[in-house]
Amino acid sequence: MNRLMGIVMVLGVLWVTGSTTAIYRQFDDFQDEPIGPLNGQDAWYSQGGDNRIVEDPADPLNQVLYVPSESSIIRKSLPVEHTGIPDGTARMLFLRFRISQKQTFAVGLSGLRYPSEFSDFAPEIGLANSAKNLDLRVWDDEEGNFEFVQTLVPDRWYNLWVRVDALLNSYEVWLNDIPGADASEADKLAAGDGDDVFDFRSGTNSDLLTFFIKTAGGNSGPNFGPVYFDDIYLELSGDLNLRNPIVLEEPIPGDADRDGGVNLIDLGIVAGSWFLGPEPAVSWEAGNFDFNDTVDITDLLLLAENWLSIRTGE
Repeated sequence: MNRLMGIVMVLGVLWVTGSTTAIYRQFDDFQDEPIGPLNGQDAWYSQGGDNRIVEDPADPLNQVLYVPSESSIIRKSLPVEHTGIPDGTARMLFLRFRISQKQTFAVGLSGLRYPSEFSDFAPEIGLANSAKNLDLRVWDDEEGNFEFVQTLVPDRWYNLWVRVDALLNSYEVWLNDIPGADASEADKLAAGDGDDVFDFRSGTNSDLLTFFIKTAGGNSGPNFGPVYFDDIYLELSGDLNLRNPIVLEEPIPGDADRDGGVNLIDLGIVAGSWFLGPEPAVSWEAGNFDFNDTVDITDLLLLAENWLSIRTGE
């Protein structure tokens, strides 16, 4: 049996066992970009403040997005192969953020290709420098204003999940500060009136196309900042996926792209690297799961053994 026929047969076996699962796809973790100004790197647009890729203040081996307090527009188109979040569908957005001092900013998604104003957000989460504390707020168009949902602790990384429903034009938010932890029902944020489903600010009849960050200067209160962002992910299915996509452990054998799951993308990576190595040695990310410097049947069997497995983050 030639090698291509073997891969096709394994693909057939895996396909009948199921080919879809709740899985996140990484949007950006800032690790592949050089430290320096953000604008122009990996399709990011940045205008206004000195927005940069820097070392994580909590981990010098990690790179993150640094956003100071000056007025800024930061945006990047959602993956075109998935058309962002199509109107009438739902997706989960995940990211991490860290705020140091009071700062006016918002983060979320927009139905515009080139959003530039706070009014261009659909889901909008952020802070205002005029607040008494580091008070996280969300926009709720039903109320026509922002609603307070959580007081934050400075210089602490938070995990944020935003369930974006482009059918009902609403969103839900979960938040915790436990590294690598999944979200629980107790992590769901609610306003003071108990409301935990918030209406879009705009974009109610369109696909959501753009990841968007907006900051404002001003002197309505101390506006020091900065805010940091990292590990932005988008769920590819409509499932309510409260898993943390940050893999703190060793990846699952078969998970070539280290996104926490073993699926058709990983199989494609293995097929593309089939029988490569040992000179030069082949990496895990190319399908070498048994560390023997080549991609062969052993790696394919490891992938098959863990087909559709998902790292839970527990």
